[in-house]
Amino acid sequence: MPSDPRVVATVAAYDQHAAGYHELWRQRRPLDAIRKFLALAGRGARVLDVACGPALDLRLLSDGGVKVFAGDLSHEALRLAKTFYPKGAIARWDLRRLPFPEQVFDGVWAPAALQHLPRGQIRQALQELRRVQRRGPLFLTFRSGSGNLEAVEEPPLGTVHITSLSDTELRALLLDAGYSGVEVELRPDPLAREEVRWLYGWGRLAPRP
Repeated sequence: MPSDPRVVATVAAYDQHAAGYHELWRQRRPLDAIRKFLALAGRGARVLDVACGPALDLRLLSDGGVKVFAGDLSHEALRLAKTFYPKGAIARWDLRRLPFPEQVFDGVWAPAALQHLPRGQIRQALQELRRVQRRGPLFLTFRSGSGNLEAVEEPPLGTVHITSLSDTELRALLLDAGYSGVEVELRPDPLAREEVRWLYGWGRLAPRP
């Protein structure tokens, strides 16, 4: 479990405001990315939703024909996730040490997941995601910038700590982790905040022997 007080405070913010977070973000999901991810993974794929929060994307992914295994570090977000999606395979975990053997998933869904780690741990976390992935797409997002667990205001959570990356950094991290077909795209903020931009990052793994 996290020891950095900034990470602990961020998880506590999700615990305190999980319901409000679900209400604000449930209609602002990256639907085009979900459709692309599902097409790349294929029907019947085993997919890891590595930081599911209060089940924001579980049903959208599941309705697309994949089997989703989801988890998060926030107790309250997981409680809500199990309320909204009672039949889902949902568990609590630290994404830096996932409770799975190697090469079990056909895709990894990780929007806004790794951004809550210190900059020095992102490379290791990506290697952990790759460890459990056998084939298929990886999708992840970060705020665009250069912060290292910088304090920012995130509705409705209040103050949380976020590591932001440049497009060059994200591309290099994905390539170094062994992904091919790497794509990085700059996107506007779903809440229309002019000062916030997001990076959408894609990588792919060919089937591993």
